[in-house]
Amino acid sequence: MNTIQRYIALVTAPLGLILLLSDPNDLWRLIVATGLNWHQAFMPLAWGIIFGAMAGLMRLDFVQKVALQATWLSTALTTFGGVATFAIYFEHRVWMLAWPTMWLFSFGVGLYAFFVMQVRFSEKLRKD
Repeated sequence: MNTIQRYIALVTAPLGLILLLSDPNDLWRLIVATGLNWHQAFMPLAWGIIFGAMAGLMRLDFVQKVALQATWLSTALTTFGGVATFAIYFEHRVWMLAWPTMWLFSFGVGLYAFFVMQVRFSEKLRKD
């Protein structure tokens, strides 16, 4: 196992236990305190696509130097967020309580989308 993967696992495991073992009132207080809703839960995905396309159009190819580490991080966040979202739903039977983990899932996919869109748009400009 790579060192970065080990660090990611060490960071996401306690966070997962905190969220998964929380009672519904604690999760609801977290949602209210952060002002999280369904729109904000999926906003990182949209921002990843938008900023990735802009970075590709502006030819910011230097961001690809950290693409491998960002892919590992996005994989960990996406996996953790997706699994935890379903676990919280099946534990409490309310989708709203899974918004924090949906945000983590969306953040992981948005991070991956940023790098994919940057490469795609940068290659498009190179061909023209």
